[in-house]
Amino acid sequence: MWWKVFPRWPGRADRAGDAALASGDAAAERSLELIGLEHPRPQHQPPFVPTLGGRPIALPGPEDGADADWEPELFSDEAAAPAVPAVRPHRSRWRRVTLGALVLLVLGMGALYTQRTTLAPRAADFSRNVIGDQNTARIESWYFTVHDRMDRVKYRLFGGTTNPFATGVRVEIVPQAPRRVIIYYPGAAKTAAALIPQSLGPAPLQLPKITELSSNPRPGEGVWTTAGLPHSSPTDMLSAKTFLRPDPSRPWALVGIELFDSRRIRLHMTAGTGDPGGYRGVAGPGVIPKDQFPNLVAAWNGGFKGQHGNFGMYADGTTYVPLRHGLASIAVFKDGTIRIGDWGVDIKWDPNMVAVRQNAVLLVQNGQVSSRTTEGNDTWGYVNVNSSDFITWRSGVGLTKDGNLVYAAGNSLSAATLAKALQAAGAWTAMQLDINTPYVLLGNFFQQPNGTLKGERFMDTMPDSPDRFLHMQERDFMWLTLDESRYH
Repeated sequence: MWWKVFPRWPGRADRAGDAALASGDAAAERSLELIGLEHPRPQHQPPFVPTLGGRPIALPGPEDGADADWEPELFSDEAAAPAVPAVRPHRSRWRRVTLGALVLLVLGMGALYTQRTTLAPRAADFSRNVIGDQNTARIESWYFTVHDRMDRVKYRLFGGTTNPFATGVRVEIVPQAPRRVIIYYPGAAKTAAALIPQSLGPAPLQLPKITELSSNPRPGEGVWTTAGLPHSSPTDMLSAKTFLRPDPSRPWALVGIELFDSRRIRLHMTAGTGDPGGYRGVAGPGVIPKDQFPNLVAAWNGGFKGQHGNFGMYADGTTYVPLRHGLASIAVFKDGTIRIGDWGVDIKWDPNMVAVRQNAVLLVQNGQVSSRTTEGNDTWGYVNVNSSDFITWRSGVGLTKDGNLVYAAGNSLSAATLAKALQAAGAWTAMQLDINTPYVLLGNFFQQPNGTLKGERFMDTMPDSPDRFLHMQERDFMWLTLDESRYH
């Protein structure tokens, strides 16, 4: 059996003391003094009867033989034990409300983070409409600086990604028909087929020699591979890929590079429903025709928004933004030929052109990184802020010296480090395309046995899904189809 001592609550003790002293009951006053209750004698108080739990209690007086050794009465389990004062209801309610608000805040922030690639462009457009392009660019510059510092701290604490590509392709591959095999016997009769290029077939894709940019390359860095690419194998390369780290001060910055055999593909450009011509009232189709899906190989982002630099675009017989002299341009001709250079200098208007896209100035020219990669003002954007120094996701496209197409993209890049990676991968001439997430994206597409099309991100770290290219697009983009009419 356990016991509880009569509690001495200040509030109740004060009231009891006031009543005892006001009644003039000397025995009660003495009893209160014995149990430690002291209170100044009030002048006028009504009679008071001590209670506990709603029941009257008896206090010892002189007639009970109370003396200095008197102890307070103890209550057993069977007796009515005093109730413990409850927590004030309003305090408990506020605690629950505060906790609930914190939980909702955390969940809300988590939801916003998962949707950042969707919300960021809308927030940027809203900011431009409210505070203007210049002020928005300054905020972006501050954001990129803070984000770069966070990446630096994260790398020091946890390291970085060692390979930007997926470990495996999550698609089913449709078997291809075996290609022609030619057997040549030295010393054969004169009637045997001559050993000439026509009998041997087309030469395989020539892989450029890569310039090493890192003193301690990671596994796979600077090495061409066909793993996980459509229509490609080591003995039959439609495309090949590698990655590089072009910035020694940012070893976490990885640039993925994909090389395409220009003889076996056809490049298309499609204007979006909003950009680049929307601000001029010239909207594009924004979709890949479904009859081209069976031959689709890859698709990637286009250039800047139309009003952000007024960089020109022509496609499908429509001028979405007028072409301007001196800008980096990529052009496609009716026969499938691709050219990149300065508009009006290296490339001029030709009626055989089917598409042209301009964006800023050349990154690589005649095999060398352009000195203009560090220019500020509106060279690399549309505002008087040096956007070439923004450390962010960037993308670019180029041609090797023998005319094969190169696409490159990576995180934590400036215009100069993107140019450095393209030049190291063999680009003879190259230009920048769009920047920032979620715009930068390359998707490779695989035909499935059931007739559907499956897209795979080129780099695991790329935001968004390549399936976006299979639906209506607001911004312009480029895409490749398989076309071997020139593969001979």
